[in-house]
Amino acid sequence: MHVSDVTSRVLVQLREAGDYPDNPFLNAADLVPFFPDGCPDEAPTDWPLDTVDYEAPHASTICPGCVESWRADHRVSQPRPVPAGTPLSLHFPWAASQPVPATPGNGSRPGTTPQPAGTSA
Repeated sequence: MHVSDVTSRVLVQLREAGDYPDNPFLNAADLVPFFPDGCPDEAPTDWPLDTVDYEAPHASTICPGCVESWRADHRVSQPRPVPAGTPLSLHFPWAASQPVPATPGNGSRPGTTPQPAGTSA
């Protein structure tokens, strides 16, 4: 199999991602290769091993035979075809927004002293 034959992807996210609001690696979504005929034992020809790991079948790829085991810990989308040239794997890290400190009653930001507005424009 050649890497160009990998024409489907699934979107996965750790089910407990919300437990890691400050960890952009665990609190991320990933687009990973989907193999409709089963994950191959070896990386397909021309697999970019320098940027996309291929440790073993089912470790970083998904097929009908392993999708249920992935769903135990991850949300997994339905497979979708992708256009030629789509990267094999995409990582979408993000961190939850942090709460903004409450504004004191005088309307200034915490730790500042209110100043009158200038009259020049």
